[in-house]
Parts: sequence; structure tokens; C-alpha cells
Amino acid sequence: MYLAYVRGPPVAVFAGSWLCSKSPVDGTPIALGEPFGDCNPAVSRLMSVATTVRMAKALGVKIFVSRELGEDGVDAAFAGGADGVLEELQFSRGGYGEGARFVLLEPRNVEELVNTVRNVAEAVHKPFDVLVATTLEGAGDFAPYVDGLVLVGGWVPVEVEEVGELPEVGRCLHCGIDYLTYSGGIRRCVYCGRRLSRVATSVKPPRSRAVFRSVYKKYANLTRLRFKVV
Repeated sequence: MYLAYVRGPPVAVFAGSWLCSKSPVDGTPIALGEPFGDCNPAVSRLMSVATTVRMAKALGVKIFVSRELGEDGVDAAFAGGADGVLEELQFSRGGYGEGARFVLLEPRNVEELVNTVRNVAEAVHKPFDVLVATTLEGAGDFAPYVDGLVLVGGWVPVEVEEVGELPEVGRCLHCGIDYLTYSGGIRRCVYCGRRLSRVATSVKPPRSRAVFRSVYKKYANLTRLRFKVV
């Protein structure tokens, strides 16, 4: 069915092209209110994960997720810019473990975090990176003090609903505008004259982390996005 993004942050991240016949590439930002593809409504959960990771990445720290999200959830996290999967790291939980590069902590507050890190460092006299498992709500508190965050929940709500028609969508990356074309063709931005890039497509690139990272980097600096009906 044709779907539109109807409730959530001003800009969400699309994920779940494997559930669609026509959609944006995974990792593509979608403006609130915008029709985006011919998909299974289950993409809303994957978009929620991707959007949450992108918002956490804006804090300037590495973001990791757990395999407990499932294969689809992990891929959605990478579409949002995730840096890795916790279980693929050499880590120990709660304190330093032999051969561990990362120490994963679950502190209640910043004071508990910094005191625990100091105590571990005094005991082991070895280098290690600090990860904190937290929700998006707590990420802002811990981000300035750690090497990375492991998101464990608090996914941003993203809702979609069925629409009757899927317009052609062209994006101007310079102006941050998506043109929803219902009445005719438009190939260039009416404000700056640059050629528009097609947002919704039936062409699916390989479902791989390399593709997800490439798309994320392309749009990482796109902080605002609105649509114009033409």
C-alpha cells in the first residue's frame, strides 16, 4: 500500500526497502507529512530505529546497537548511521575483562559513571574505551564523557498511514526541499535551479552496511527538510 509519514520528528529516516516495491533507499531522510513509498506498514518500526540512531549520532559520539534488535532492526540502525554491533566488539560488562577493548557500563547518572571509570582504571592500569548502555533520553547526559553509546530502547515514535496516491518526489539537496509532483514533471529546483534527485524508486541497492553508511554520509548534514506540492 502507498504510505505517508504522518507523526514523529520533523525529519525521519527511511529503513525497510526490502518490505517495499517502491521506496527511498535505506537511510534517506523523509519529511513529516510526505508520501514515501509502496510498502508494508511494518516499516514504521524500522524507521523508528533508524530515526532514533540518527538523532543520537547528532550528539557527536559513536552509536552501537545489540543483535537483540534482530536482523531487520540492526540493518535499520545502520541506515540511521550506527557505527557497530555490540556483540561484534571485544567488550566486558561492568568492569575490565582480560583482552577487552571496551568496558560496557549501565550507570544511573554521570557521577556514578565517572567514579566507576576511575576505579576501573586504577585497578587495571590498561587502556580501554568506555561504552554506556542507555536510551535516547539519557544519551545526551552521557555522550560528553564516553567513547560510545549502546542504544537499548526509547525509540522515537514514527507513525505512517495509507494514502491514495504516490507522487513523484524530487529532492533539492541544496535547499532542503522535496517536490511532490502530482500534476506534471519538474526536474530542477524552482529556487536555485539545481537538478533534483529522485527520492522514491523501485531500484534497490544491495542490503549492506557499506550502502547504509554511504547513504547516511550523503545526508548527514541535512538538518532541515520540507516538501512543496507542484
